[in-house]
Amino acid sequence: MSKSFLYSILFISICFSPLSNSSGTMSEKQIENVKKTEIENEDQRQRISITAGLLAAYEFAAKKLINNLENESSTSKAISKQAEVLLVLSEDIIASARFRLPQCDEYLTKTLALKDSLNDMSHETLEKDYHHDAALPKAPSECYHTKDLFVHPATVIILTRDDPSLNNATKSSINAEITEVLGHTELVRQLVIY
Repeated sequence: MSKSFLYSILFISICFSPLSNSSGTMSEKQIENVKKTEIENEDQRQRISITAGLLAAYEFAAKKLINNLENESSTSKAISKQAEVLLVLSEDIIASARFRLPQCDEYLTKTLALKDSLNDMSHETLEKDYHHDAALPKAPSECYHTKDLFVHPATVIILTRDDPSLNNATKSSINAEITEVLGHTELVRQLVIY
């Protein structure tokens, strides 16, 4: 097979496959059909432009966190601090998502309330109540992807709190959490920015 043939196959598979992540997919048509608040003025355009930059910063910080997991000198405190950066970035991204996707407002607002209970919450409760939505109101599927920008770094904070030695199983779980949330970022970009 020629290189150009392989590149063509890769291009076609990227362009014509649904946007996906490990937790769900949305086709281009589904994304187009999502109800969004229209951007009507310069202030709103600036807000969305800033959010696009924040989303890029989120992706960069998430990849940096994954890379730092491989560093033997990384500590649970350092990894937790990096997850806190992702939490702060996600709060601002979620604010724009609540504007663009008003049907997600209550769902995302309740997600942000998680921040106040992170110190006391167990990993099992976080999984049940926020990863699997038991503590959240019903919401359309488009809301789920933005929520995860907050919930996955919150999970990392709890994992580092519960295992300050960062054993290999914890590092693997952290890697999986952040790798999965990176799968959500393109869907969030499509839903909130465009």
